[in-house]
Amino acid sequence: MLNPFGLSTPELEALAAQLGQPEFRGRQLARWLFKRNETDPAAMSDLPKGFREALQGRHGGRPHSGVGALDVLGQRVAADDTRKFLFGAAGGWTLEAVLMPYRESGTPRVTACISTQVGCAVGCVFCATGLSGFQKNVSAGEMVEQVVRMQRETDLRVSNVVFMGMGEPFLNYDETLKAARILNKEVGIGMRHLTISTSGVIPGIDRLADERLQLTLAVSLHAPNDELRDYLVPINKRYPLADLKRAMVGFFEKTGRRITVEYVLLAGVNDSEALARQLAVYLADMPGTHVNLIPYNATDAEFQPSTPAVAVRFRAILRERGVNATLRVERGAEIEGACGQLRRRLEGGAPLAKEAGG
Repeated sequence: MLNPFGLSTPELEALAAQLGQPEFRGRQLARWLFKRNETDPAAMSDLPKGFREALQGRHGGRPHSGVGALDVLGQRVAADDTRKFLFGAAGGWTLEAVLMPYRESGTPRVTACISTQVGCAVGCVFCATGLSGFQKNVSAGEMVEQVVRMQRETDLRVSNVVFMGMGEPFLNYDETLKAARILNKEVGIGMRHLTISTSGVIPGIDRLADERLQLTLAVSLHAPNDELRDYLVPINKRYPLADLKRAMVGFFEKTGRRITVEYVLLAGVNDSEALARQLAVYLADMPGTHVNLIPYNATDAEFQPSTPAVAVRFRAILRERGVNATLRVERGAEIEGACGQLRRRLEGGAPLAKEAGG
């Protein structure tokens, strides 16, 4: 099924020509899709009726969803206005995305966290997505559509996108990069405001470095030694820390872009002072890195978040040793904001909709 959200303007022009329309109709369609967040062909008033009907039939023909592949199945809203979306498709599969408005800073922004796979094969032991296993890769159109549909549902304009939801982006490299380019060139989100997060798939890091794009690379580290990381992030057995470090250094040397190191703090597992010192040693000679310490959002896995005091001390140890580190403010806990949680509720027959305070 062709998804127009995965097509650039030149490709939409070619689509219009294939459907017997002048190429400029493709440019008109691009404006409806990417600038006006329109998903209903019937509302695209400057397109001929025959073209609109062809689009409806060509892209699934579900009258309640219109153009594209996704439907909004459920939405939960936290007190801080973080919104968790559950999307469904005709094949019966579901995926999640999160919209996070940040109004506290001097420059308000809206960040969309989107999924690149349905499920995940990496199997990080603390992750709700991994508990469900891997089902399929998400197309570039379905990635872009997550952003467009969240903008349409909320009337908010997304300023930042992180490929950090369900799945491992570099195990779906080509579609992820195509989505990044469409979000940049068509939706209008700056390349520097796009972040791709990986669990450490070195071939993907190397390929991205060669792209010379100005987007941000985030690496989910979660442990400073191979023994612990083999347990927490099993892909480490294939891409151990020494090799990962070489890839990260190479990325920085080729792009000049700072790398974000993500570290989820798990009580009694990876949050000791000794491990903080090990992490500082691992990063000591690695230029352009920033550690983002993340409070754990509890899932069905048997882990607990570190206490605030432990998290602050972990950060202090890194800073004392010259490592740039921040502690992320927890968002979306009351709406099960961690990747894969809402989808698992649906599988278990639990209700989805819950407004703030509900």
